[in-house]
Amino acid sequence: MNGKRCTWAALAVLLALPAAAGARIKLATLPVRQRVEIQLDNGAFTLVEEERIVPLLKSTPASGNNMIDFSWTNTRIDRDSVQFRPVALRDGDAFRPIRADGGQEEISVINVAYPPGENALVWEVYAAEACAAKVRVSYLISNLTRSFSYRAAADKDETTLTLRNYIELQNYSGEQYDQAGLWAGFGPRFLKPIDQQTEIRMLLQTFADVPILKTYTFDWYAHGPLNDDRPLASKVLMHYVLTNDAAHAMGVFPLQPGKVRIFIADGRGGEAFLGEDWAALTPLDGEMKLYLGEARDVVCTRTIQDNRRHAVRGDLFHQELRIQYEVENFKDKPVTLDIVEQLNALARQYGGDPHGDVEWELGAGTSPTIRLNMEEGTARPILRVELPARPKDADEKVAKQTFTFHLTLKNLW
Repeated sequence: MNGKRCTWAALAVLLALPAAAGARIKLATLPVRQRVEIQLDNGAFTLVEEERIVPLLKSTPASGNNMIDFSWTNTRIDRDSVQFRPVALRDGDAFRPIRADGGQEEISVINVAYPPGENALVWEVYAAEACAAKVRVSYLISNLTRSFSYRAAADKDETTLTLRNYIELQNYSGEQYDQAGLWAGFGPRFLKPIDQQTEIRMLLQTFADVPILKTYTFDWYAHGPLNDDRPLASKVLMHYVLTNDAAHAMGVFPLQPGKVRIFIADGRGGEAFLGEDWAALTPLDGEMKLYLGEARDVVCTRTIQDNRRHAVRGDLFHQELRIQYEVENFKDKPVTLDIVEQLNALARQYGGDPHGDVEWELGAGTSPTIRLNMEEGTARPILRVELPARPKDADEKVAKQTFTFHLTLKNLW
């Protein structure tokens, strides 16, 4: 708390005088902060811990205990979260731990009161002798928040990139701190002044030479026909996929959600802007997938070559299908294409309601060059295929690569 918003005082209350018993007489002005630590690992509330030196009077039957007054205005502090802890006593030029004598500590908190209608707390503190005590006060404060952002710069060949991870502090809490230690719960600790209504951007980590997996994804049920002229083709989306582990030059801590600005080296010493995406929470060993846009030089068409119904009993049946994909790669380097099939949507279109995730089995007519990936669940298999680069001779026609997915959707009705 700064001097304008929050006040501390050591109060001596003479219990023998009824008129003074309920009074809050401030005997000392606000001690300056010795240290402030701010922990930013929670997105809704921020934990602040202050360390101060507070003068205390000796507690006696005549004078009673010390009353420590803590109040604030125009500051979003959660009063139920405020805690007060004496941690040390001044001994000459240094501080020593608080000792217990006969079971009674030299300093101890006896009681806490909440003055009605005020943003304030009053602690009753016992002191065996007059002293200067080092105390820590912690509390949760709102509108002192953080967010995360990234800057990804790929090399010209799109084989590696440099990923810079930033933490951004926004202070609209009504409080300011001349100097505070900042920690996100991971990564480095920062020491910064934090003014009111300010935003601070700090570099949390730089990951250099991160290997890139550039993927191309075709998902018919997500995007539908490309246009009226090409009703059997659909969009092919491009992504950079980064793996958050040590083998891929990362794996230091989980990567928090945040906006990613993506650049690529232009071959002349500069960078070109590719676009922006929103990164999801990426745990250790997880993958961060960054959207780059639509591919214009990879074309995929999808046709249903065979569609047969096999009765089982009553209204129950199996639906057998052969799906054919014709793919053209106009790029001058090989491409990996992920074809996503949403089998629940496929069942509804050609069979019936699967009543949950559809049962299915792979047919013998599936192209052996297809690699099946079930990372999105059994009802959303990913068919991964490899496409060769276009011919080096510009006059030579790009050959179409044909793949077949043969499957049977089971127990539909």
